[in-house]
Amino acid sequence: MSFISLFSTFIITAISLFALKPVASKVGLIDIPGGRKIHKTPTPLIGGVGIYVGILCMSLFTPTVFIQYSTMLAISGLVLFIGVFDDARQLKVSVRMGAHGFAAWLMAAVAGNQLLSLGNILAFGPVEIGILAIPLTIFATVGVINAVNMSDGIDGLSGGLVLFSLLFISIVAFSSGHVAMLQFNTLLICALLAFLVLNFRLPWKRCAMVYLGDAGSTLLGFILTWIIIEATQGPDAMMAPVYALWFLAVPLIDTVSLLIKRPLRGVNPFSAGNDHVHHRLIAAGFSHEQTVIGLYTVSIITGTIGLVGYFYQASEFIMFIGFMSLFCVYMAWNKFYKLDTTTPINNVQAN
Repeated sequence: MSFISLFSTFIITAISLFALKPVASKVGLIDIPGGRKIHKTPTPLIGGVGIYVGILCMSLFTPTVFIQYSTMLAISGLVLFIGVFDDARQLKVSVRMGAHGFAAWLMAAVAGNQLLSLGNILAFGPVEIGILAIPLTIFATVGVINAVNMSDGIDGLSGGLVLFSLLFISIVAFSSGHVAMLQFNTLLICALLAFLVLNFRLPWKRCAMVYLGDAGSTLLGFILTWIIIEATQGPDAMMAPVYALWFLAVPLIDTVSLLIKRPLRGVNPFSAGNDHVHHRLIAAGFSHEQTVIGLYTVSIITGTIGLVGYFYQASEFIMFIGFMSLFCVYMAWNKFYKLDTTTPINNVQAN
């Protein structure tokens, strides 16, 4: 893919974000400070729309990508629409989850992109899913969408974590000669970079100019799920599913831990709260920037472990045990370090 195509994706996304800012206030896509939302200035929730415009426009001019991913772009457009409506009108959790489940069903049943095997994670041969393929695909897709969405509570975090996941998958795609996936991933990475320039805090820009919103985080979660399933399933699979766990380790571990802990406290697992890993780090005394950079670093380390396992064809069973051990360490740290989840943490959204 040419530099012009990648640069054009970046520019189209950036222009879209600036062009959408005045529209956002007119249609209610503004995150207003107040309550648990304690950022300082009203901020447009247009990151997802800008990213989608960027990748859609350039996909239309990249035949290899459009032929391979036109269906995905259409279904992800539905996810984006639901997210925009949610940002503007605050849908019920059940309605939002139902819509995501429907999008996942379209991916699995209509597009045929579904989980068929978990790989040899138990050392007794591949764990085939069989008749549960579509239900498990829906469950996994909704899970990853929520994992990405739940990590979107601090400027630059969610988009950066997705970007790193895409980078690691792109390295695998490059090594295996999967041209269409590599091209699509690089387009999405460039669109993400354009968003992050406006979202990430910098010395000369102390607050975000735009947010992803639920539209952006759910869009990225859905696209990432599609890419991971395509990369790990079927006769054209590029890698075993267990390596993908390492590429997406930070949001997955954080979300699964909350799905376990919140019900034990009598709290809706999908409700807003300040008990995510980024909230815990800030409560422990780390700054906003230190927290984001720290979690970026952890994501790079876990992704590198997965990549090394892929290139050296490490035992899927060992990789799975390693991932579960990492999860247990995080759960133990959570138990040791108890956070007051009723007190807001300054300058961070509690998503």
